[in-house]
Amino acid sequence: MNSIEGGAAPLRDITATLVRRKWQVSITFLTIVAGVSIGTFLLPKQYETRMKILVKNERADMVVSAATSSGSGYRGEVSEAQINTEIELLNSNNLLQQVVAQCGLEKLERSGGSVARERLPVAIERAVLRLQRNLKISPVRKANIIEVKYAARNPQLAAAVLRHLAELYLEAHLRVHATPGTYEFFTKQAARYQSELKNAEAKLAEFRQKANVVMLAQQKDTMLQKASDSESALLQAEAAISEYREKIADTRKQLDAAAARVVTQSRTLSNQYSVERLGTMLAELQNKRTQLLAKFRSDDRSVQETSREIIDTQAALEKATKLTGLEQATDVNPVRQTLEIEMAKEQAELAGIDARRQMLARQAQSYRRQLMRLGDFTTEYEDLTRNQKEAEDNYLLYAKKTEESRIAESLDQQKIANVAVAETPAELHLPSKPNVPLNLALGVLMAGFLSLSLAFGLEYLSQAGPEMEVGWQIGPGAAVRAPRIAGSIEKPSDLEALTGLAVLATPYRP
Repeated sequence: MNSIEGGAAPLRDITATLVRRKWQVSITFLTIVAGVSIGTFLLPKQYETRMKILVKNERADMVVSAATSSGSGYRGEVSEAQINTEIELLNSNNLLQQVVAQCGLEKLERSGGSVARERLPVAIERAVLRLQRNLKISPVRKANIIEVKYAARNPQLAAAVLRHLAELYLEAHLRVHATPGTYEFFTKQAARYQSELKNAEAKLAEFRQKANVVMLAQQKDTMLQKASDSESALLQAEAAISEYREKIADTRKQLDAAAARVVTQSRTLSNQYSVERLGTMLAELQNKRTQLLAKFRSDDRSVQETSREIIDTQAALEKATKLTGLEQATDVNPVRQTLEIEMAKEQAELAGIDARRQMLARQAQSYRRQLMRLGDFTTEYEDLTRNQKEAEDNYLLYAKKTEESRIAESLDQQKIANVAVAETPAELHLPSKPNVPLNLALGVLMAGFLSLSLAFGLEYLSQAGPEMEVGWQIGPGAAVRAPRIAGSIEKPSDLEALTGLAVLATPYRP
């Protein structure tokens, strides 16, 4: 019960204070709300127009240099420095002066219909300063976009200012990022090196015609290869000649040792004819003796003669059987014949190889002379070739850079840049300032705070006044002394709020 009463006491005090100061609170609250409302409705209307500029790296920057590398510098992501650079360019004094001049903003700073001429620069400077204050340029977070805002009393004027600012900014961006005169410079340099290239080519052609040289390095390599092949073939021919001479000498020795003819067949023959003949005669004599014995006696003379003939024939037959004959056949020696053929072939091949050696010797000598001749032309030819190559490289380099500079100028003329207006300014029909609902809400909050502060402040000041004693009577004839209470009590309700007891009577004051 005590805790509840202790928590309710501050609330009762606050309520009592608000009740006592209700007129001060009401008057203060209504006054402030009325003042804020009147001020809000009396403020001039401001129309804020915005545009957005996209920063990108799609177009390469032209690099003016004599380097053989690419004449354009490509960048990756858009850096913070690039965005800050474009912001500074948007906020540059020269650019804003041009916007002021085109939009006539200096007229808003000049008072009166006619102003002296010397005050015009002052009006322009003031207009530029006011434009700088009213122009809000800020980068969009996590994006390559710059947001530009401008507020003016006239929506057409606000949109016109941003449109002129965008046009002048694009021109200024192209102007500061361009390099004037690059196309003419590279064109003159390209023409100069083209003339040098023609002179170098003419001198080189004249030297080639005079020296009968087309491609010296390739000719030297070819001639050196031919000379090396000739020397190698010459050595091989000399080795072959030595080999064939050895072969001919050995063949001649074998030929001298070989006979012209050789026995091809040799056989032993018996006296076949005499044996057959004697056998026939012996048979005939034996037949004759047999016939004679049939007619005559064995001691007959004819029989005896026949017997003697038989004996002689038998002796001759035996002798003829023992006698043999030797038969031999001869022919040309094939080994000697082969050696003679081989020797003839070797001599013929030796003659051919010797003729080939002489020809190779002449070729090798000719190749050496040509190599020496080409070697004498090397220095002059290399100088002319180097001059021609240098002139060609220079001409191609400056021709390429001429084309790059021409493309860059064409892009500038077409206003193709690394910045683009992503959101064009538009005329708005609703004012951005003053924000009536917001101002009224803030006015109500401020009025409530100030009125409450005033009420509690007055209450605090009233409690800081002289102290007084308050007494009351409870029951008949009983008086109780209350503790000393600081502050003033104007109404019975104040006393009830302080003591928590009901007021039964108050003194009468006429």
